[in-house]
Amino acid sequence: MISFIQLTRMHCEKGDKMNRAFFAISGVLLLLALFSLFLYSGAMTGAATLFPVPGYGTNQAQEKGLSIVIFKVKCYEEGKVALQGLNGIQKIETGFHDVQETDTVYYDPKVITIEEMETALKKAGTYVETMKKKERN
Repeated sequence: MISFIQLTRMHCEKGDKMNRAFFAISGVLLLLALFSLFLYSGAMTGAATLFPVPGYGTNQAQEKGLSIVIFKVKCYEEGKVALQGLNGIQKIETGFHDVQETDTVYYDPKVITIEEMETALKKAGTYVETMKKKERN
């Protein structure tokens, strides 16, 4: 006959094996997720990854007579809020370039200048630098 202590010991040993398996699988999944983020950011290839992808929407913006500028910012949401109310800004896309947050701005250069947008971002305390300017032809 199996005593209560022996039964408890068998249950605990089975539970320990299940816990070890759970933590092993969780660890592997976490490592895979981190590795995929590392690859996706372009760290291994040296490629600059930008969300949205650089050039995405460029043709549509030029057809509408808009220019595009990309700002590196400390917080893309704060940058978006600082720029949203300004006249001449048609669209703001938030994203990343390597590990830096960015705001991609589609704007009408007849209404607003890059310097005015930089000033608004500096006033909000989130401006880092202007990365890319693509003026309308």
